[in-house]
Formats: sequence, structure tokens, C-alpha cells
Amino acid sequence: MEKLQHQFIGYLSKMTGLPVSWGEAVSRPLPQYLVQRYVLREIRIGGRVFLGILLRDAQDFRPAGFEKHLGQILPKDAPFEGFCLIASHLPGYTRRRLVERHIPFVAPGQQLHWPALGVAAQARKTGRTPSPTTAVTPATQAVLIYALNGNIKKPVTPKELANKLGYTPMSMTRALDEIEANDLGKLTRQGRERCLDFSEPPKDLWQKALPYLRTPVRETIHIKEATLPLNMRIKAGESALADLSMLAPPREPIFALGRRDWKHLTGKVEQIPVEDAGTCRIQLWRYNPALFIQNSRVDHFSLYLSLQDETDERIEMALEEMMEKIL
Repeated sequence: MEKLQHQFIGYLSKMTGLPVSWGEAVSRPLPQYLVQRYVLREIRIGGRVFLGILLRDAQDFRPAGFEKHLGQILPKDAPFEGFCLIASHLPGYTRRRLVERHIPFVAPGQQLHWPALGVAAQARKTGRTPSPTTAVTPATQAVLIYALNGNIKKPVTPKELANKLGYTPMSMTRALDEIEANDLGKLTRQGRERCLDFSEPPKDLWQKALPYLRTPVRETIHIKEATLPLNMRIKAGESALADLSMLAPPREPIFALGRRDWKHLTGKVEQIPVEDAGTCRIQLWRYNPALFIQNSRVDHFSLYLSLQDETDERIEMALEEMMEKIL
């Protein structure tokens, strides 16, 4: 958020010629799902005060949903002249929808649409490849894991990947940008469509991509194992590794769930604060582990990434043996 704030001040000052600064954080009694999605800050622009609504993650952002959220976000008695949505990046389609709905927004370096300030500006397309990154996004990692598991045998379009992996075509277009920027795959054109292909064998792609990949696990919780539906029991962590090696299975079974499956269970299962009799560990993943399920287990590559920081020598040895076999 701090980086976005600096980018916003620099961009808006340049585009308007007015002094821009951040005021106090704005505290509102919001539902948890809105707190996780937005950060509220006071913005001062040339003597005028606005409410800045900073978007934490643009991946699942929808303008129509944002309009509904505004009813809860906007303070009815605060001295703001208006509000502005602020995001580090917004797809062109989303920006067009925001303009159509007359929602003021700023994506620093991309576009500024703020009628109350009497200003609108959009960055020119340069046709340049996006800059390389130090780590890829979860959607891009899902594409790479899909390829490593041997599922991309010929050039594929963003639309085809979206249908296979459950993302939007726009998310897959950004994934292709990231893969191209980091030289992890080959991009070609077939007519108007960009296509992704991997000419290298899995072993070479794995070695090349590994520095950009991270653990798929974003959070681990405990629930009663009996409350987890059988069709959601995808073995993960040491439970999956025990199936693939001489490692003894953990006392508490470990399973992986994607965001949608966990959302389906929320409110139906009780979270247990610590390991207890009859509990299991649930790893909540950044991408859907069911996409790459292998014999009721998470795939080998994601399993390695989830355990690569373990210091237990037995786990390290089992992981190395597993990767030697599959590569």
C-alpha cells in the first residue's frame, strides 16, 4: 500500500499540477470482507478533501460489485467532497466499465478519470513487453504448473487457458505478459490471437521457473476432519509426501483447498485454534489445487514449493528424491 500511495501522489501531482498529500486513515465499521479488500485514506488535493479507496487486489475486482460496496464504505457525515478508487493496475475492460459508470478512479501511470477535478488522462500504449518481476502472480504460477504437468502440448490462447484453469481471459492475458517478460515461455501469434508455447522439456522449464515460484499456501487452519467432505480431501504437505516416500505420515492429516471450496465451507465448519483430537490441517491455496490433482494428492511441483522451506532433513531428502523421479 505504501508504494501505491507514493505512486498516486507523484502521478496525480504531475497530471493536475496541484499539491497532493495523504491525510488520516479513515476508520469505518465495515464487514471483514470489505476490510480485506479496501484501505480507506483521506486525500488532500489543492485544499480540497476526498476519500481515497485503495484497492488491495484487483484480480477479482468488479465495478458492479464496487458500486454495491460504496453504500457501506462512504461515510454519510464525513467532510469529503467525493471519493476516488485507487489501484496499482486495472485491466482496460475494467477501466472502461468504471468510466461508463461514472466512477472516479486513478491507476498511476495507466489512467486517471476524476470528473470532480476536471481531469482525465490515459497512458499511451507503447507496445513494450512488461518489465520482468521477481515472483509471478498466482494465476501465472497456475499456468506454469499446468505446463510442468505436461498439459500444454501445443500453443494455447489466453481464452483456452481461461477455460481450462477457471480464470478470466484477461487474467490469462496478464499471465502471458508475465511469462514473456521473464522469458519463461515462447509467445507467438496466430492471426489476432497471442499463443503460449513451451518448447523446453519440463526439467529445463522447472529449473528456469523455480526462482519465480513461491509456496501456494497462503494460510493454514485446523478443522475437525469429519466436517471436511470426502470429495474435498486433496492430500497435501507431509500427508502427500508420505504417500510418495518412506516418510511417516503426520499425526494430523493435511489437505489443500482452493478459495472457492473454502468459501463454500465457510460458516459450515468450525475453525479449531490448535491441533486436537480428530482435527486436520487445511492449507488454503493461492490457486486451486484441484486443477492438478494426482491420485487424491496435490501435484508434485506444488508439493515441492509448499515444503521447500522446511528444515527437517527427512523432508528435504524425500522432496529431492521425489523431484529426481519425476524429472
